[in-house]
Amino acid sequence: MILAYTIGRSGADIVLNDPAQSISKLHAELTLSPDGRSAYLVDCGSSNGTFIQRHDTWEQIKQDIVNPTDRIRFGSMVIQAAELMSRVPRR
Repeated sequence: MILAYTIGRSGADIVLNDPAQSISKLHAELTLSPDGRSAYLVDCGSSNGTFIQRHDTWEQIKQDIVNPTDRIRFGSMVIQAAELMSRVPRR
């Protein structure tokens, strides 16, 4: 079974605390690959966007595959993909 996890403020599966309040209540959705080595990330129409840093350039995404070494920006908050994937709740 493949499960998707919501990313956002209070009430999401993966809660990101952002003092700048640039993260939407439902900002994005993360689906882990069965082997846990990558994930599929979808922006859920957030106000401030979802970005992936590759080769020192930030690229805004609507949906993309992310690897543990990628850096992801939700609004103004930056997090390593491996850290984000480690916050997936155990079900």
